Amino acid sequence: MIEMKNATKFFKTNGKTHYILKNASVTIPDGVNLGILGRNGAGKSTLLRMLGGLDYPNRGIITSNNSFSWPMGLSGGFQPSMTGRQNVKFVCRVYGQTPSEIKKTIKSVEEFAEIGIYFDMPVKSYSNGMKSRVSFGLSLAFDFDYLIIDESLSVGDAHFKKKATKAVQEKIKNSKILLVSHSLSTLRELCDAGLVVNEGGVDYFENIEDAIEKYEQINAELPLHMQDKNIPVAIYSSDGLKFKNSKEAAIHYKMRPFGIDQAINENNGSHVYLKKNFWKSGTEQPKYQKWQKCVDGKTVICSQGIIFKDAKEASLFYMDRVPKAGIDKNHVAEVLKTPSQLSPALKVKFHYLSEYQ
Repeated sequence: MIEMKNATKFFKTNGKTHYILKNASVTIPDGVNLGILGRNGAGKSTLLRMLGGLDYPNRGIITSNNSFSWPMGLSGGFQPSMTGRQNVKFVCRVYGQTPSEIKKTIKSVEEFAEIGIYFDMPVKSYSNGMKSRVSFGLSLAFDFDYLIIDESLSVGDAHFKKKATKAVQEKIKNSKILLVSHSLSTLRELCDAGLVVNEGGVDYFENIEDAIEKYEQINAELPLHMQDKNIPVAIYSSDGLKFKNSKEAAIHYKMRPFGIDQAINENNGSHVYLKKNFWKSGTEQPKYQKWQKCVDGKTVICSQGIIFKDAKEASLFYMDRVPKAGIDKNHVAEVLKTPSQLSPALKVKFHYLSEYQ
């Protein structure tokens, strides 16, 4: 168990006090893989270090009977004039490994880091990514109750990221993790529970999905220039469903994503064709309304859920999106004159919105 009681953490910069925590209390039970979320600058990494005993609050206490790794990917402890091999050997000796264990650990780290001849070159010649690879591999070589991971799963190319994630998944069969990451997929894949830090407070959620939803709400309420662009805004529907984005929602309803976005951005979330509501995380479910800019006998709606100001605009839209259909700018106007109002070329139906609503 990790227990925080009345913890306050602040830094003073340019004569001003910046608070990470203000008299915060939380209890994290044993046996959970914990993801830590919060907006940029909220203090996620500082909180991570404090939970792991690597930093301390200015006031209050944080206690635990668990053992914690150093942050995976952290290379600040390396001696720059020593080689990667020498640094690994030194850490092994500090942790009391036998000569045979040291040999095994060095081989493991060398194979994991995949930095070739640089493993026997001074660390000061490494790039930041190379240092992180060695540090990451070294962290995996020791057993702790908790592994501390601060964005290090994003180090390297796609191959190494996949390898690192797989290695952590194997490691957490016997250890737990404290993880800071901007990747929602990584949090969902590796974490059971979540901790959201915001404006000096900390909220614990038993389910990582609840923590993600809370963070999405916080992110959506921020001014646009302050929002975390790495966190996609989820979309909810009045069917009680949740989608990662408008594309996923459109696939579910057999629509075009443009129609979902149009409903959210132009009609208070009301999708006229589906007669449903859509809204983004961090906002309230809106009341259903008709299309507010409807002009009788002119505004057009199609069976893919998109509304157009007139038939010509609809034709131009599909001429651009489906050039292989070979239609012209008068196509939709001609389709609207037919009894079926179906375009065989597009496999889409068109209606005047005033008749449809």
